[in-house]
Amino acid sequence: GPDIGEQYRSAIFYYDDAQKETAEKLIGILESKGLKVATKLHPAKTFYPAEDYHQDFYQNNGKTPYCHVYKKRF
Repeated sequence: GPDIGEQYRSAIFYYDDAQKETAEKLIGILESKGLKVATKLHPAKTFYPAEDYHQDFYQNNGKTPYCHVYKKRF
């Protein structure tokens, strides 16, 4: 997309080994299908929910030109 920078990164934050293993498995499935996965895994720390206008962004803004495509993979 047009946005570049760490604040726009794709990430999974896990709380335990089971969550990390699940994420690694799903990333492996996508990569085995030839998809390039940019999502990084990080241990979860303190979580701060974003403001309401950031929640369900694609669902609420999907008709604007900024959101081009959403592909359901699972």
